[in-house]
Amino acid sequence: MKKNKAVTGVAAALVIAAGSVGCSATTVAEKAGDSAQTLVEALSRASDEASKAGSAEINMVVTSSETAGKPVQMKGVYSWGEGVAMETEMPAKDLQMEELVADGTITMRMVQGAYYYGVDPSPDGPFKGKSWLKLDVSAVLGEQGAAGMKGANSDPTAGLKTLKYAKGVSKVGTEKVNGKTTTHYRATVPGDKLGDAAAMYGKLGSTGGEVVTDVWVDDKGMPARMNQTFGTTSMNLDFLSFGGAKAIAAPPAGDTADITELYKSGQAGGPA
Repeated sequence: MKKNKAVTGVAAALVIAAGSVGCSATTVAEKAGDSAQTLVEALSRASDEASKAGSAEINMVVTSSETAGKPVQMKGVYSWGEGVAMETEMPAKDLQMEELVADGTITMRMVQGAYYYGVDPSPDGPFKGKSWLKLDVSAVLGEQGAAGMKGANSDPTAGLKTLKYAKGVSKVGTEKVNGKTTTHYRATVPGDKLGDAAAMYGKLGSTGGEVVTDVWVDDKGMPARMNQTFGTTSMNLDFLSFGGAKAIAAPPAGDTADITELYKSGQAGGPA
């Protein structure tokens, strides 16, 4: 493997996901004409229910300059609480890892501060017999970015907290999403007002950029879809269900090869 931009691009997607559940519960009681403050207050009250869900089954597509404008697809489970964790299935071509799997699909886990990639065991070489490759999150995102995947930024209310800085919050209309009737809301937050969540959005704070968030909320007060656009990155996230996910565990150490140092030296390309 050689180092590639897919690593940074998918890593950015996962950092975004840490904040995305911040909009994971809203109410549909807001009416057109309600003030932005009214909407923000309603979102804040509902955030406790989002925290209780603990996990969500998701389908996510991320496009950015880091992935040369090509969509990166992820489908699986995202969980929060004691740190952020995720298990997804991804097309190997999106990670430029086609040579590592026969079926064209990579299973990726993000747990306990590391990315893990399920691969076909190699018959020889340094990764002989290993079915997982491990890459520390800090090697891809840096210490600050890795910290953004823990603590307060892993809480489902993290994204909600940024909405108090929104320049505008509006009710767009009623739309069908995945067979559900939803209410569509939009909010725009200046990059320099993201507060503790800034690490999730890269350099926006220093470039004068902004985060535009669209949320489609179903009749149960839970999101069916969320889109975020900032800088050169666009993230489209469908919430298929909430709660009930099994725990996401790191693969057995004996089945894992750590490629972190190879990645740092530019000799390996992982993915994240």
